[in-house]
Amino acid sequence: MPLHPNMDPGAFLDILRRRKWVILFSVLLIHIGAMVYCILAPDLYQSTMKLLVIPPTVSEGMVQTTVNIGTGDRLKMLEQDILSRSRLMGVINELELFKEESKKISSDALVNRMRKRIEIDTKKGKNTFILTFQHRNPEVAMRVTSRLGSFFVEENIRSRETTAQETSKFLVDEVQETRKRLEAQEEKLKQYKLQFGGELPQQEQANLMRLQRLQDQIKNNSDAMARLADRKVFLEAQVSNIERNLQGAENQDLWETTGSVGQPSPRNLLAELAMRRKNLDELSKKYTPLYPAVVQARWEVEQLEGKIAAMRQAARKAKEDSARGTAKPSTSLSTPDLDPMNGEPGEMRRLRGQIAAIDLEVVALKRESATAARTIDQIQQKVERLPQREQELISLSRDYDNIKKSYEELLKKQLDSQVSQKLEEKQKGEQFQVLEPASLPTRPFKPDRPLVLGLALLASIVVGVGGAFGLEMLDPTLRGSRDFKNFFDVPILACLPVIQDDRLKRLNAKRRAAVIGGLVSIMGAYLVFLAINGQKVQSILQAIGASIGGGN
Repeated sequence: MPLHPNMDPGAFLDILRRRKWVILFSVLLIHIGAMVYCILAPDLYQSTMKLLVIPPTVSEGMVQTTVNIGTGDRLKMLEQDILSRSRLMGVINELELFKEESKKISSDALVNRMRKRIEIDTKKGKNTFILTFQHRNPEVAMRVTSRLGSFFVEENIRSRETTAQETSKFLVDEVQETRKRLEAQEEKLKQYKLQFGGELPQQEQANLMRLQRLQDQIKNNSDAMARLADRKVFLEAQVSNIERNLQGAENQDLWETTGSVGQPSPRNLLAELAMRRKNLDELSKKYTPLYPAVVQARWEVEQLEGKIAAMRQAARKAKEDSARGTAKPSTSLSTPDLDPMNGEPGEMRRLRGQIAAIDLEVVALKRESATAARTIDQIQQKVERLPQREQELISLSRDYDNIKKSYEELLKKQLDSQVSQKLEEKQKGEQFQVLEPASLPTRPFKPDRPLVLGLALLASIVVGVGGAFGLEMLDPTLRGSRDFKNFFDVPILACLPVIQDDRLKRLNAKRRAAVIGGLVSIMGAYLVFLAINGQKVQSILQAIGASIGGGN
């Protein structure tokens, strides 16, 4: 009968009475299935182990560790390592797990089964995590849990030490490589400075000062050559005077009493003295009294003054001798000191020697000035190349400074990594410690039979009642005038009852016999199954009673 919105509770009860066998069989079958599962399902005992994450005993402010992986990430890495195939197969072989299953299934299937029974819960606390393992044997579960927990502790220490050692080794290699690069750059910078000595930016001031000295030297040489040229002209004039006097002496038998052959006349000496004094005054205005040119000019003036004074004294003496009548004949006057080789007077020979010396000195000064000029050209070329050398040196110095800075940073990191390595080797870093050792379970963890049976009962009621109403909705039969009125707005003239003939009675009897037979068969098989597994049933009932008692 299709459901309609105006149904009263009596109508619902009628539906449940009509579909009582559906509800009964649903409850019975689901309950029997749950009970069979509870009896046949193997017991799995769960062992639990709690580990504590101990922070570093040495403050990170004092020693910076090189293991910068967080606790959560490190736990994930350790979990992947411990749950690896090789690690789990080692545990299976060591503790002889799954002996019977190993004969039927492959090693990969065994590893997958063991992985499913291992749980690592890191959500319980920030500094703790829980490791659990399930097995049919509680002692085996405890041993496996303890072994896996020891893996966490050992692998954490090993991984931290390995990380610190690898970091330290990497930094040592990097420091050595960077040192080689730094030494190569130092050698390159050294060779560059040796190759371009005098053209470096820091030598610019020295080059300019050297240029100034060379320019002053050339100027002084020019002044000296000018003075030597004047002196040469003067000496050549003296030689000319001596030559003229010698020519005049060839026409006379005697020399003038005012001077002997080879000596200038007093008039010429006075003229030369006036010129020397003028030259001395000009030099005194430019230079100090100790300047070599001033000293030389002063000496020459003094020599001329001495000669003039000697000539004046000789003239006065000759005049006095003439007045006393003791003067010697002119033929007895001292003859000039002639050179026996070429017949030249000694004074002329001395003057020509001075002229030759002046020429040599002028040549030396010109050579010195030429050398200074070439040096000036070379220094100027170096000064002109200073910007280029400066850019090249900046590039080399920048590379050197960068490599040196990198080397210093790596060296500092190397020292820090060595300290961190010692910290990990002495186990002063972050560690895992067993807070609660693996427990020995006393009750099975799976299956939870009270929960399974309770859920089965609830499911059977839902399925039975829901199936009853579902079948009622699919059945189009109208039962009575009340159902007809709910679906048709037509007046009812008469109602015909169900005819209870022999055929209907036989059909109802067969149906009743089938239902009762099926029910008896199911219950009989169920009771036999319970009798066979009586001990298991007893333990299930005890567990249910314990759970109910615990709940109370």
